[in-house]
Amino acid sequence: MLENLIDAVIMTLLIAAAMYFFVKVIRVKFKVLLKAKPEVRWDRVPDRIETVLRYAFGQKKMFKENPAGIMHAFIFWGFLVLLVRSMSLMGRAYDGGVWEGTWALFWFWPSLDHLYSWLKDWTEIVVLLMVVYAFFRRLVLRPERLTFSGSALMILGFIGGLMITDFLYDAGRFAANVNPEVMIESAHSPIGSMVAGWLAGLPVGALKGISVVCFWTHIVILLLFLNELPRSKHFHVITAIPNVFFSKLEARGAIKPILDIEEQESFGVNSAAELTWKQIVDGYTCTECGRCTVNCPAFQSGKPLSPKKLINDVRDHVKRHEDELLGNKEPEDGAPTLIDDVGEEVVWSCTTCRSCEENCPVMINHVDKIVDMRRYLMLMEGKANPEVNTAMKNFENKSNPWGLASGERGEWCKELGVPLISEKEGGAEYLLFLGCFAAYDDRNQKVAKAVIKLLQKAGVDFAILGAEEQCCGDPSRRLGNEYLFQIQAQTNIETFNSYGVKKVLTACPHCFNALKNEYPQFDGDYEVIHHTTFLMQLIKDGKLDVPAGEVEERVTFHDSCYLGRYNDIYDAPRDILRTLGIEPREIERSRVNGMCCGAGGGLMFREEGEGERMNQARLKQLKEVDPDMVASACPFCLVMLRDGVNELGWEDEVKTKDVAELLAERLAL
Repeated sequence: MLENLIDAVIMTLLIAAAMYFFVKVIRVKFKVLLKAKPEVRWDRVPDRIETVLRYAFGQKKMFKENPAGIMHAFIFWGFLVLLVRSMSLMGRAYDGGVWEGTWALFWFWPSLDHLYSWLKDWTEIVVLLMVVYAFFRRLVLRPERLTFSGSALMILGFIGGLMITDFLYDAGRFAANVNPEVMIESAHSPIGSMVAGWLAGLPVGALKGISVVCFWTHIVILLLFLNELPRSKHFHVITAIPNVFFSKLEARGAIKPILDIEEQESFGVNSAAELTWKQIVDGYTCTECGRCTVNCPAFQSGKPLSPKKLINDVRDHVKRHEDELLGNKEPEDGAPTLIDDVGEEVVWSCTTCRSCEENCPVMINHVDKIVDMRRYLMLMEGKANPEVNTAMKNFENKSNPWGLASGERGEWCKELGVPLISEKEGGAEYLLFLGCFAAYDDRNQKVAKAVIKLLQKAGVDFAILGAEEQCCGDPSRRLGNEYLFQIQAQTNIETFNSYGVKKVLTACPHCFNALKNEYPQFDGDYEVIHHTTFLMQLIKDGKLDVPAGEVEERVTFHDSCYLGRYNDIYDAPRDILRTLGIEPREIERSRVNGMCCGAGGGLMFREEGEGERMNQARLKQLKEVDPDMVASACPFCLVMLRDGVNELGWEDEVKTKDVAELLAERLAL
């Protein structure tokens, strides 16, 4: 009885001490979140639960990378299984004692407890093997994306220590044949019983010493582990599941608007106090795995942006300013701002391609933070390089980035007999939204002409706005000029509504994304269709009869970020190619893993100052399958790919075309 009482006292003291220090740290972090700007993330609870089951517990994103992803997934699942064991061990200090106790969390259901004992043993073996591989990977393989961390090695040591001490705790008790209940437990613990066989023959006193020491070592490791989490990057062990629950459920392509923009006194983010609580939790949740960084086109091409470092810099900035957020000290004059800590050129290097977010296993949002910082630079300080400033002035004055006459927008369509919606009595079933590139750029006018001829061939009822069309606003919003974006969007919405527009067709993924996902923020709700989806449907409906033909050219398809990762349209353009008898040659970085051409995020209008040009880096990837032609479905991508071909001197080797052009050529239009 005295021994059992001592066990209970020691356990109580250890738990009390551990919880004191844990709560002390966690309390500060919660107070910081309560001081942060509000953000609604409590809606759509069933969808959020489904997201948690799929991405947090199901570890869906981890299986995109092997074997490291599998290793992390099994460690996570093992940790969940073994939480039951840890609670059972703590309970034994209060019921039966460390040496003789058999209390288990499933005490009320012996069959389930026996099954759990069997599962627990095999799980610990799997986790131990994964820990060994993790040590090998960090110390020997040392992948570039991982930051060397003593804390990470310590945590791995803790996890391995928990497995080993649990086996030895069981083994000592089983080998000593303590009592019948312990032996029943041993019958359902295959690994513990095997280790007990290795210890057979030792004196009972030695076995008890091994078992008791390993028990308390296990508990101490567990409580140290608990307290290390909020003090290091491993805070994600606590915050990952909540962060997934509170993840962004709106359209991936929609940037959060600034509400009541006319009444706002400040715009964007340049301090810890201007971050929302969810943006701060993102920083707490970063695992520093580097998946975002190695898939970032800016980082891959030698730009200063590392998405992992950006999130860590935001997190560290918040940490340094905790006392100011909590009102414990006044802000220091001249102290580095958030953008100072992140780096201005880092903020301007992002193409907003979302590859970072697609590859983040804990659903961190990088792009919205970057756009918020751009909003501060653009709207509060008027900071942007000369090319961006020129484009902004042209958008403001002429609603196109080149400053060309707005009255000439789509003027070339007259020669094809395309009606203006203002001249079409009763309107049209579809509004063909040209976008700036199709309206003014010679190369993309060829694509638009192909689309128009295909629509006319299929008998589609459509019209254009002509001079009444404004830029969709995508570049303005992503460059940080939210004020200009909202003017452009609201002007277009008013025009659409005045003509009773219900369906909008566009050949530009950037226009497509803005009209489909962002205009609803301003009550602009329309059925928006990308030209590849629409043309493929016309083929299926028999409205475009594609004659058979042989294709000798080797073709690969480049996925637009705003069509693919933003809107999940991967198959339609490829299906059009297959209809033409072309089986596109896929490269490793295709579909959801495709690399940006470098034009997104408004960077089409900003010169790349450092490293390799992104369009050239992308073309080198596409060249891996030795294509004669690179097909695309985006005017931004088409310009970047064409320019890259010319810059690399591949004009005689590789052609670049939109899939609509290939379809129109087959139909001799």
